Amino acid sequence: MRNNESDCDVVVVGAGGAGLAPAGAAAEKNARVVVIEKLLHLTGTTSWSVGSIAAAGTRLQREAGIFDTPEAFAEDMLLAHPQSEDTQHLRLMLSRNSGATIDWLERIGVVFLGPFPEPPNRVPRMHNAIPAGRIYLQVMAGEARRLGVELRQSARATELIIESGEVHGVRYQSEGGVQVLRARSVVLASGDYSASAELRAQHLSRAAAAAIPINANSTGDGHQMALQAGAGMKRMDAVFGPQLRFVAAASPPWIASLPDWRWVRRFGAAFIRHAPPALLGMLAKQLLVAHMSPSDILFEAGAVLVDAGGDSVGASSKAGEALALRPGATGFVVGDAALAARFSRYPYFMSTAPGIAFAYFRDYERGRPDLVHWGSDAKAMAAQLGFDASRFAQATKHLSGRLFALGPCQAMLTVTEGGAAIDARGCVLDTTGKPISGLYAAGGNGQSGLLLKGHGLHLAWAMTSGRVAGASAGADALAR
Repeated sequence: MRNNESDCDVVVVGAGGAGLAPAGAAAEKNARVVVIEKLLHLTGTTSWSVGSIAAAGTRLQREAGIFDTPEAFAEDMLLAHPQSEDTQHLRLMLSRNSGATIDWLERIGVVFLGPFPEPPNRVPRMHNAIPAGRIYLQVMAGEARRLGVELRQSARATELIIESGEVHGVRYQSEGGVQVLRARSVVLASGDYSASAELRAQHLSRAAAAAIPINANSTGDGHQMALQAGAGMKRMDAVFGPQLRFVAAASPPWIASLPDWRWVRRFGAAFIRHAPPALLGMLAKQLLVAHMSPSDILFEAGAVLVDAGGDSVGASSKAGEALALRPGATGFVVGDAALAARFSRYPYFMSTAPGIAFAYFRDYERGRPDLVHWGSDAKAMAAQLGFDASRFAQATKHLSGRLFALGPCQAMLTVTEGGAAIDARGCVLDTTGKPISGLYAAGGNGQSGLLLKGHGLHLAWAMTSGRVAGASAGADALAR
């Protein structure tokens, strides 16, 4: 039976993709929901993404005549990266609910293109949001407010309220000081810990710990609260990165800055569906040159990575790890004119987004001229970028003629993969495998050792695990 001691039924910690999804799911159960977010604005890691979600059994798949099953999706996840048996229940939870996640996002106003093919998926499963990842937060926040969810921003959760081994709310810091928010259920959804110096030093390799986090606000608050409650933590050493990424543009591409009007998104989707391929590629490349990783094939073809002083770092897919240990974790990708000419057509692309388009050297020259530097030879290039001339000459001795340098690029930690152990309902488990009453986790806080090696899986997990955890938290809160 419900009592009147709690301020709300469910409190969600974090207002990114993994937080707004459970807020909506719990509110749909008629639970009173409060979301606390430490930042003033909704800028979770989801907003940094291109917006791709891999899912099986969606309306868009059925409309395209694609037959798919959750079991096939779960099997295909294993092709990208082997998994241990203790995460099978989470793979199945993701695959069985991902289609419903896409359908729900469509109903509340997200417009998708696709599904597109993307190896190793046996059928097209990639669904791309229009115009980019930030639209998820805007649409989900609007839906949450429509359902009566209260969003408290500039409110940083600091600890759980635990009584007799059960979670009964959170304490948080706001402009008014420390606040107490009592609730029957708490969902931890504050993201990964890639920007937590303490957790990185404890769990990651030296290179991963030194890399630059993509989201400087991913400070592991939810992980620390899960530990406070005695949660079992899984694969805290697993990471996505360090990987090379070109520094972000000073302003986002115009296609990612379309206003949040549903008619604009629908018009944009209809336009793109019927646009000539050449025009579609041109629009997509606005995103591809914004803040993407250089392709590994660039190094295989002879490009070299140098650090901020001009010293060679390497020329392989592992170069990002080496750059992370150099001063500033910052460098440049260097090649010659022959290499630039080679990377002007498929299969020699500079960067790509799944199912959308490829970007080539000339696309970077047009779309990100701030990243492209030319020198008549190694000496001229060294003078232009402030490199040590002799060390740079040694690093580029296999190149000839005019040289280009792309950058700056940085060794970045995209996301950490470890989190609290959870069951298939999103309930947090203690070190013995027993559910902690009143505590749930989603997204990076509840990844529980599930490795998401493949395009579109992190967003799929964030929102799908969020929907599952939110529905469980809401139902359980109302039953107490």
